[in-house]
Amino acid sequence: MVVKEVWITRHGFREDWVNPNPPLPTHLVNDPPLSEFGRQQAKELGEYLRDKHIDKIYSSPFYRVLETVYPLVDECHIPLFIDNSMTEWYGLAHDRYLPPAPISELKKLFPKLDTSHTSTIPLPTGIETEKDCHIRVKEGLDKLIAYLDQQDVHTILLAGHAASVICAVRALLNQGSYQVRSGTCSLSRLIRQDDGSWKILQNGDCSHLSQGEQRSWTFAGDVPDYEKK
Repeated sequence: MVVKEVWITRHGFREDWVNPNPPLPTHLVNDPPLSEFGRQQAKELGEYLRDKHIDKIYSSPFYRVLETVYPLVDECHIPLFIDNSMTEWYGLAHDRYLPPAPISELKKLFPKLDTSHTSTIPLPTGIETEKDCHIRVKEGLDKLIAYLDQQDVHTILLAGHAASVICAVRALLNQGSYQVRSGTCSLSRLIRQDDGSWKILQNGDCSHLSQGEQRSWTFAGDVPDYEKK
């Protein structure tokens, strides 16, 4: 069996968007949790996805992304793994890559996180341009899909950030400028065709969210616009 269906979601609404001094479960200022509204979005996302027969979830290692998918993991016992193809993008906003917490720390915070899978690619270490982000995500997903094609896996969920979500859809479609919707807890869905190409059926859909689309974001150069993100 090969992977036939991929769902892609972005983390929910962030606490630091409503609170200038958010709690920091990982003690990292670049790793805020979800807000109360974001947790509600995560709950609605999980309720929508619980009957979609997802075999495995591959998440960014940042707290807010793991927190977003954890209600689904907790209820449906879906294996949850880290994959750095879905990690954060900072562009030129910093002179180095601001990393997430170590896997060992994340395991304490999210006990159902499966640490048996090593990410297909390492975390970035330096700055990433928009082009670099596209290359990183495509490399990671190409390796991940090839790896999963050798297993009994049909459907996966990828969970990340606005940039990695956009790049993931574009990587599967092999269309570097495809316009992707990326609101918080939005969902894109792609299915694999007989010739191996991917077809998109949902693009940043938010119909499962009671408050609809929030803070959809798009690339606008190498410096992220955090007011929109």
